[in-house]
This record gives sequence, structure tokens and C-alpha cells, in this order.
Amino acid sequence: MLILQKLYSEPATFSEIFFREGINLILGETNQTSEKTNGVGKSLCIEFLNFSLLKELSSSRLSLIPEAEFSRTIEVCLDFKIGEKSCTLRRSMAEHSTPSLTVNGISTKFQSLQDATQHMNSLVFGSASHVPSFRTLLGPLLRDERSEFKSIIDCFDTKLNIPSDYTPHLYLLGIAPEPYIKAKFLQAEIDGLAKARSKLRKDIETFTGRTLSDAKADLNDLSAQVSKIKSAIDQLEQAESFELVKDELIDLERRITEEQVRLSVDKQELSKINLFKGDNYIDENEVAELYSRFKLGLGDLIMRELKEVMKFKQSIDQFQATLLHARRDTLSERISASKKKLKILDARYKEKLQVVDHDGALKSLKTTIATYQSKLEEYSRLNALVTKHDEYAKTIKSLKQDRLAQITDLEVMIKEAEPVIHGFQQEILAVHEYVMGNRKCFFEINVSDKKQVVSYELRIFDDGSHSNEREKTFFYDMSMLLSKASEEFHPGFLVHDNIFDVDQDTLIRSLNYLAENEERLSNRQYILTLNSDKLHADEIDRLKLDIDLCRVASFTKDNRFLKRHYQEI
Repeated sequence: MLILQKLYSEPATFSEIFFREGINLILGETNQTSEKTNGVGKSLCIEFLNFSLLKELSSSRLSLIPEAEFSRTIEVCLDFKIGEKSCTLRRSMAEHSTPSLTVNGISTKFQSLQDATQHMNSLVFGSASHVPSFRTLLGPLLRDERSEFKSIIDCFDTKLNIPSDYTPHLYLLGIAPEPYIKAKFLQAEIDGLAKARSKLRKDIETFTGRTLSDAKADLNDLSAQVSKIKSAIDQLEQAESFELVKDELIDLERRITEEQVRLSVDKQELSKINLFKGDNYIDENEVAELYSRFKLGLGDLIMRELKEVMKFKQSIDQFQATLLHARRDTLSERISASKKKLKILDARYKEKLQVVDHDGALKSLKTTIATYQSKLEEYSRLNALVTKHDEYAKTIKSLKQDRLAQITDLEVMIKEAEPVIHGFQQEILAVHEYVMGNRKCFFEINVSDKKQVVSYELRIFDDGSHSNEREKTFFYDMSMLLSKASEEFHPGFLVHDNIFDVDQDTLIRSLNYLAENEERLSNRQYILTLNSDKLHADEIDRLKLDIDLCRVASFTKDNRFLKRHYQEI
């Protein structure tokens, strides 16, 4: 049981607030200078309370207060009791990650906020196992006003998009949240592996240009090819003559390749020479130009010296023909010699290859080794991708089985907790009947293998509207606080900041419900912020709750919580 006692600061900067068991009202009130009740500091007071209970500064409104208005070195202090232990938490914004805790006069300065939270866990839960963290449990007990009370499960600022967490809700009903936590963790692992597997599938399809199924078929074929070539190479390496002929085979392959290149070049040149036929190698105009160089301009008189020119052309043609014929003969002899040499080299190569060839598996030693390396690399890469993809698939399947086992365990625990759940539902029915005038509501816990794992369904009369959804949250939280069935697990305090944005009749009935159950709250604590102008003068006579008696603090425009007006950063 955790009972809040006093909120204050050192040095004193805002008025200290004393809390007590039962109903604690923090009011925003009008005064002679202003009828406005908003912005007087009710919600800020709750923020200070939450900060002193180890809320992260980065998500707190305190970080938005200008330092000139509230020094970062001021310590926010909270006195509270856990069972018989008197405790004080001290924390400043300047050293927000290193709060100090005093328990029965013994102070401890923590090195981190995590250490402080873990210590609070041990104080609140003792040696109990399967419990949520202290801050997680505070979610539904000290809801952020910016959650707008839209959901009984989601307790935080709607702008933060924090995932739903059923951990504290399960615990408050006596259901160990461990299977739920493990199932959620396993789901996160499954989602991560599923993304990785999907990426691998795309990589395989990009690498092969085929579907995954076709790629697996190709992999089997590649495996057979690699095995066949490797087997042939292994047999070659085991042959006694292999080492003797290996170098000679490679040298023969080189010489054959070089000779084939020379033969090809000679054949191409010979084919070009064969294009020249007859004696018309040079046309008459070209002859005239050449002749004019030698005859110092006689080319201009070519028509008168035609016989002499043609005789000169014939001399040139004969000279060129002699050169071409000589080159043709040389090339023909070289081609013939290359063919003979290739025939000899090929015969020697085949003779040597007979020593190492096995069933035609190898036609070229170098080519085969290169092919083997290429096939092996292709096979290794594809095999690695497919193997990893299949490993992911197997792991996902195993994780799904583990997750299903956790979900089954959770179902068993919920089944065992049916008396507690039934008692809790009876509490909801009672408050619903008091406020709504009927019992047209129900509460149910569902478990499924979907990502959320568990879901709470609470339906009330005419729900769905803004005000009735807030009232639904009030029913849920108050029933959890008052239910005998959950008493063993509930810390014993609840804070609602401006929850009653409802119609006047619902407000009066809700406050009267608190008054009717004030005795049941004697060993528990309910803290509520409320604007006094919500209570219309013509309805006050219906109100059973003694506002003045329950008031622990009140603020006005002239008497704000921080004693000053400021603009948030």
C-alpha cells in the first residue's frame, strides 16, 4: 500500500500540499478578480507529483517551465508511506537523473533514474515475482491529462503514439503479465525476422531473376554441376600422371591458342589481298597526279602523252602485282605451316589429355578449373541466401510456437483469475447503476494470437461520446481501486486530473458515488482535480460530497500553484 502524504519543494517555492487517505480534491476556483478557473495550476500540481514519482523529465511539462520562473536546482519533494515505511523522494530538474530516496531516515543518492525505479520496485512489490515496473504500474493510476481519457488501456499523451501496454492492467487483476510480456517480445522478434526474410527473398529474386521456388530448383542443378566437375578434378588430381602432364597440357593450350590467333590474322590479310584482281590497281587520274610529280607538270599535257603515261601506269601495276603476289605466296606458306603446326599440337594435346580425361568431363584444363570456380561461387552465394532464408523461416515457425505457448499460459491464468475478474465486473456494474441508473454494461478480457495478444472490452450505456468515454475510464479506474478482488495487487492510490468533462447530472452522480463510498476509501486514496465552476449553483443541493471537507488545495488566478504567471517554453 502506497499512501501519498505531502508534496513540497526545497527551498519552498510553491505551497505545500498535504494528502490524506480517502478523497483529496484539488480545486480550481474563481475569485473576485476573475471567474476563470483554467490555468491556475491544478494540472501542473499533478505534473510535479508525477515528476517526484520518477517520471522522465523529457516527457514532463516541468521541462517547459522557463528557468527564470522555476530554478532547475529547486528540489521537488514527496513524502509518502509504503506499508510502515516512511519515505521521501527528492529530485531537481538539474539532477533529474540522480534522485535521492530517504527510507526511515536512511538516505540513498541514486546514480541513475533506472536505479531509483528499481529500488521503488523492491519497496512497492517486495520479493513478489512477475510484477510490472514501478513506472509502468503508475500508468493507469496517474493518467496523463493529455491522454484525454479516451481509452481505459492507453494512459499517455495521445500525440506520443505509445503502444498499448496491458502489463499493469493484467497485474491489477492478479494475472501475472509475464506470458503477455514474452508473447509481445516474441512477436517483435517475429516481425524483425519476417522483414529480414522478405528482404532475402527479394535479394534471391534479384540475383537469379527467378522466383524463390525456381531459384531453389536452380540451386539443386548448380549443386549437381559443381559436384560433377569437382569429382572429375579430384579424379585428375589422384592420377599418377597428372602432375607430369599438367604443366605440359597448360603449355600446349597456350601454344595452340597463340597459333590459332596467328592463323586467323594471316587468313584475314590473305582474304584482303585476294580482293585485288586483274591489273587495274591504279586509276588514270591517280597516275596523272603521280606522273606530274616526276615530269614537272607534264601531267597537264596528259592527253598528248597518253601512250607514255599508260606505259608508266603499266610499270607501276606490274611492280605492285609483284609485291602482292609475293605477299600472297608468303601468307599461303605461313597458313599452311600454321595448319600443320596446329595439327601436330592438337594431336599432342589429345594424346596428353587421354591420360587425364575421364568420360569427356574435361575438354580444357584451364577452362574447366575456371568454370568450376565460377560455378562454385554462384552456388555458394545462392546457397547462402537460400539457406539463410530457410533458417529465418524455421526460426519464425519456432518463435510462433513459443509465442502460442505463452498465449496458452495467459489464457490459463485468465481462466484461474475468473473470480477476481467477476468481482471487478460486479464493482463496475455497481458504479454504472449508481451513475447511469441501469446495469447495461459488461467487462470482458479476450486473448487471441493476434499481435495485441490480449484486449479488454468495457461497454457502458450510451458509450462512444466524448463525455461517456471519460466516464467509462472513471468507472474502470474507480472499480479497480475499490474492488476487494484486486485489493491485494493495487498500490491503493489513484489520481484523476480533470477527468470530469461530462454533463452536469453525470458529474453530480459521480461525485455522489464517491461520497457514498467514502468509508471504503478510508484506507485508500483518491486525488481529483476539479474546477469549482463545473458545479452549477442550482445543482449544489443535490451534491452529497462535502467539497470543503475534501479540499486539500485550491488555486485561483491570484493564487496560482507556482505563485506566478508564465508562458511555457
